[in-house]
Amino acid sequence: MSKISTVYSALITEIETLFPNKTRLHNPYSLDENPDLVRKDSWGLKVEGATREEIEYCNLSLSRTFTMVFLRQFVSLAGKEDGFDAVTLGILEDQQSFSQLIFSPSELGVEPDIARIEIESISGIQELATGEKKYLFGEITFNITISELIQ
Repeated sequence: MSKISTVYSALITEIETLFPNKTRLHNPYSLDENPDLVRKDSWGLKVEGATREEIEYCNLSLSRTFTMVFLRQFVSLAGKEDGFDAVTLGILEDQQSFSQLIFSPSELGVEPDIARIEIESISGIQELATGEKKYLFGEITFNITISELIQ
């Protein structure tokens, strides 16, 4: 098993530990394809592309991009903004908690396997409408650099 498998598994385990009451999205790449029950309060992890990094001679170093998605249902009541504010605040708190988790490789428990973690961007709150139901979501895009000896 390579370091990317170890890091990915550790990342999933730590996310599940950090957010035990959230449901994992079946498909984080297409939010509207997930069942309504799953979308109520959920998270998903997208695996994006990778770029080669020059770190050490004879090492294959790749910076892999991931995007973490937090999705919550928003119930609109006429003239009531407090529901919207509560859902927005919940997503902001989710983003903050996750940012603290990935702030350092030591937080994931696999520090020797990770050369660097960098947050690339944290999105604002976005809306997803599917039929009569509305959801708000936010994303965090981050890079994990892993370096392995070329054999």
